[in-house]
Amino acid sequence: MDEYGDYSQDSEGRDESEQAQHAPTGPLLSSGPPQRRTNWALIIGITLVVLMVIAGGFLLAAIFAFFGAMGLTADLSTGPQVGVVTISGPISAGDSLGSWPFGGPRGARATMSQLRQAAEDSSVKAVVVRINSPGGSAAASQAIYKEIQRLAERKPVVVSMGDVAASGGYYVACPADVIFANPATITGSIGVIFETLNFYEFMEKYGLETETIKSGRYKDTGSPFRPMRSDERELLEEMLMGVYNQFVRDVAQARGMDEAKVKQLADGRIYTGEQALAAGLIDQLGNFYDAVDEAAKRGGIKGRPKLKQFGAGSPWRSFFDAMAQAIIRQMKPDLMEQLSHSLITPQPQPQYR
Repeated sequence: MDEYGDYSQDSEGRDESEQAQHAPTGPLLSSGPPQRRTNWALIIGITLVVLMVIAGGFLLAAIFAFFGAMGLTADLSTGPQVGVVTISGPISAGDSLGSWPFGGPRGARATMSQLRQAAEDSSVKAVVVRINSPGGSAAASQAIYKEIQRLAERKPVVVSMGDVAASGGYYVACPADVIFANPATITGSIGVIFETLNFYEFMEKYGLETETIKSGRYKDTGSPFRPMRSDERELLEEMLMGVYNQFVRDVAQARGMDEAKVKQLADGRIYTGEQALAAGLIDQLGNFYDAVDEAAKRGGIKGRPKLKQFGAGSPWRSFFDAMAQAIIRQMKPDLMEQLSHSLITPQPQPQYR
């Protein structure tokens, strides 16, 4: 205290001294749990490695799909070989590379290209055409038929039928020198079908209407938005019978059968492999390797024949096809097929199926 009775200075000094005495002298201790630093370099490195592996997988799939699209094979063996061309699934007039890089080309043009490659390959002495198809587009089937016919003029061609080789699937088999089928193979179904799905009753029920402007009376024949007229039905039946007669004529010529005999068999019914053999629609019962042995014999190949696959499919395509088929099996196949034809196909087409 000074002479005026002021205690402030002493208080301030005392406060500072007390604070200095109570101030911690060691390191400050945290009351929370210890924190770890994120190793971003490690995370980024692992992410880059994973991305590189995925990119590499896609690149390999693309390479295999590309060579498959070009009709090439990984078989580097030399010497005489038996070529194998596979026709699988519905026959269409597709020209594109499909769902590249997940698969090779689809459709008649791709199959025709593979058949030509087999014909021009000097190492291929005979060809096995493996067919597992319910048929499809009449025009596409005729295009493949013609190419197999040309191939058979240059090299022996043997057909091996799988589960199904019906309608267009049977049609494309006919120009071969020999046709093999398993006893339980479903084949035949010689005929033509034309379908359209009608929406007009549904539209009437819900008050929907369409306006059609056309250049001629028959331009919208087969429209799903109105009933078919009797004259349109007659026109379509006439066209359909013309395509049917082409089917019968081509089968008779290729198989060396009388057209009247083929017409007796060509009422649309299906046959097992055994029934088809008895009817003269195929030549022998046997599996794929029986067909290979026959092709090798006709091609003058001695010993166990080497195979050369043309247009091998991508494993990615097989995977996605399997997924799609699993989904379709849960739906109504007839309805899905009719919807696809009505909504995607600009004009309904005659089908060998």
